[in-house]
Amino acid sequence: IMDKSTEELIKKRIIGIFPKLATDKNFKLTSPINPNYNCLAWACHYNDRWMQPPSITPPPLDSVVYWPEDAKQGMEIECLIDAFRTKGYELCDSWEYEDKYQKVALYVKKDSKTWTHAARELRNGFWTSKLGQGYDIQHGTPFTIEGDSYGEVYCIMKRIFQ
Repeated sequence: IMDKSTEELIKKRIIGIFPKLATDKNFKLTSPINPNYNCLAWACHYNDRWMQPPSITPPPLDSVVYWPEDAKQGMEIECLIDAFRTKGYELCDSWEYEDKYQKVALYVKKDSKTWTHAARELRNGFWTSKLGQGYDIQHGTPFTIEGDSYGEVYCIMKRIFQ
């Protein structure tokens, strides 16, 4: 548990990277630093593995690498969409909360088809992201973490709650 001043300092640093969070009243830290999982794993409800194609640069330390067996491997956004399809997700038109559905947002750098990040919608309608090897955060929409680091939301996918 961290004190309020430490938490505020960390939040300021995160806002420095994701400026739109400055006006997101639902932004908060929700976990301590943990290098054992990344944003893709977190979006798939895992906190004990690093989800990425095995052909990509090795993850930190001795993390377990996971990629769905039947998914295409690569950094192209189509490969990430394919990986989430193996988990029951399908493309949808709206990021807004729908009862009975789980949603994920997949991100790409502007003018690129290379994926950078995945965020997951929570049951309360807010969103959660794992920031690299760092903190988990809650944010109000998938768009408040768009910017230079993760680029922009490329698509939203949903599946029936499991």
